[in-house]
Amino acid sequence: MTAPTSLIGMVSDTQYGTLVVDALEHIPDLLHPQSVFVYAQMRRDPRLTAILDGYGLQLRRAQWQLDGTGCRPEVTQLVSDSLGLNIAGQDAGTGAKLRGVSWNDHLRAALLSMVWGHYAFEMAVDPDTGRLAALAERPPVTLAAIHADLRSGDLLGVDQLLTDSRDEAPQLAANRLVFYSRNREGTAWQGNSLLRAAFGPWLIKREMVKVSGIANRRWAAGVPVAEALAGTNPSPEQMAAAQRVASAARAGDQAGLAMPPGFILKIIGLSGSVPDTLAFVRFLNQEMAASVLMPHLDLGTGESGSRALGTAFIDSWTLALEAEAEAIADTITRQCVARLVDWNWGDKELCPSVVVSGVGSRREVTAESLQQLISSGALDADPALKAWLRREWRLPAPDPDERQPLPAGPPARVPARPGTEEEEARTEEESPGGGDGVRVAAAAPPANVDVQAMDDAWQQTVADMTAAWEQQSGPLVTALAAAVAAAAAGGAPTGLTGVAIPGVATAPLLRLVADGMLGLARQSAVQAAAEVASIRRIRATLSPQTQARIRAMAAAVTDLIVAGYRTAAVRVALGHLGANATVEQIRDAVTAALTDLSTAKAAGLVAGNLSTAATSAQGIGRQQVLADLPDGITWAASEVLDRNTCGPCRRVDDREYASFGDALADYPMVFRYRNCLGGLRCRGFIYPVIPDGGEPTLF
Repeated sequence: MTAPTSLIGMVSDTQYGTLVVDALEHIPDLLHPQSVFVYAQMRRDPRLTAILDGYGLQLRRAQWQLDGTGCRPEVTQLVSDSLGLNIAGQDAGTGAKLRGVSWNDHLRAALLSMVWGHYAFEMAVDPDTGRLAALAERPPVTLAAIHADLRSGDLLGVDQLLTDSRDEAPQLAANRLVFYSRNREGTAWQGNSLLRAAFGPWLIKREMVKVSGIANRRWAAGVPVAEALAGTNPSPEQMAAAQRVASAARAGDQAGLAMPPGFILKIIGLSGSVPDTLAFVRFLNQEMAASVLMPHLDLGTGESGSRALGTAFIDSWTLALEAEAEAIADTITRQCVARLVDWNWGDKELCPSVVVSGVGSRREVTAESLQQLISSGALDADPALKAWLRREWRLPAPDPDERQPLPAGPPARVPARPGTEEEEARTEEESPGGGDGVRVAAAAPPANVDVQAMDDAWQQTVADMTAAWEQQSGPLVTALAAAVAAAAAGGAPTGLTGVAIPGVATAPLLRLVADGMLGLARQSAVQAAAEVASIRRIRATLSPQTQARIRAMAAAVTDLIVAGYRTAAVRVALGHLGANATVEQIRDAVTAALTDLSTAKAAGLVAGNLSTAATSAQGIGRQQVLADLPDGITWAASEVLDRNTCGPCRRVDDREYASFGDALADYPMVFRYRNCLGGLRCRGFIYPVIPDGGEPTLF
């Protein structure tokens, strides 16, 4: 059997030559190019504007990237620079450009294809660099004709209308164009507008709005009527005079009139039943929303429909959004990216593709989600997964100047410090070290490490934050007690699980935690800089990345404490449900419990989390300074601040490390030994062993 090598059939036989004609469109006003002006009117309708923005804004805020899988790096980089798109798997963006293509601006214009069904762009390439120099808009209103091949249906080009008669209308060939055609059928490259199905409801709605406006102007205030009194027979002149008085009647603070003798004035309103025009307009709005899979716009505004259906409606609409986004990505890949690669390297070169993710969704960073990412080890996974998590969850980029810990290797077997016989017996079973440590004689840190100053700063910060929390937690206690009491008023516990806390009640608490952590981190950085001054002079100013890291951690700690408040409030409310307690009794009981929870203590929900936050802030500030020290320095561990030293901490005390990376393997945040049985309560730390006679090096 011989394979076919040519086409003998055709896509359409209704065209005039190569001109595109939609023979199945039965409304003359919607035939191209007349449809351009009709859709331009429709897009101004308030409901249709909301629909277009509902699609467009969701697609514009999605993550558009360039997938260079299987392509050479230089090919992917050229396309990325040309389109202004980030490369998938890389955190670094393309940066702003004075000239060339802006992807955000191009996407905004490309999404106008949802209005008219099509939208064209003309490409131009910089001959010196081979990059895309321009993607110039060619709006539908400028297109006189669209040409397509009858047999294959491929686009041949477009003709433009120019108002300047001195120039000939240009014929733009298809290989110069990026032509977005929405839901194209055959040779109908004019596409199908997102608004096409709403044309009927929109047309009728426009007339109904006019009718409603006229009716309100005509009948809203009633009609003045001059009525002759019974038993009178007014002359034509008297009737004319009464007509003039009635016509001149106006409302106002000082308004009034005098009727001719024998007449009285009445204000007659509309009587009888009339069609409910506004209800009909609402029905037409619902039809327009349903035509684009957006019935959720009307949830809660009509007599029927439940908000419980919102998720099902949103799911189907999200699928429509994804289909629109993938069509945009496919068009720009085939008509622009592939040609750009072909012009530079030939048609045998693999080309990257434009991809889109996160359409219609947004991952909220909460304390619970952040805790799950940390505890699962996702943030310490391979670099590609870590970069993907940062992009998907909108997490801050890592500090490029911050020294990262080395990957963990197999635990090193380190001889234990002299201890109890029981500890010596367990040494072979427990190997807490993570780096190449060597035990040295137990000794206090050298004099340049001001341990007392470190402890005093930590103690003062924790005390200040717990005291400030007690003073500023009143709005949180009041709001949470009222919300829980109201949710429990019905006697059923189901409403307690969805208790919401207003942001205004937690904002001051977040601010005090962030300020306390930043202040301690700055003190820690200054102390560390003074500690290593004989090796290198390092500025102790916190970098913007370090500050952002601390603020993110402060938000997580605040959310954890607030979540504990919510749990405590719900627990108290549950204890009163079976006792027929009133709303006031439940509120008072919850208020008393939360007020006691807020009281400054040495331990507990508030003090425990704030102590952990202080240790983390102290370690982050110290880490920024120590990471700038040169290689070749020996490091040592100290558990002198750990008041409840466990077995693993006693064995790691005074251990030396050959490099900063080895030390970080055991102390990932400079503070807190990773194998401490006390977990987050550990206050061990590492310090550089500074040789005598060290000369300072200017930084």
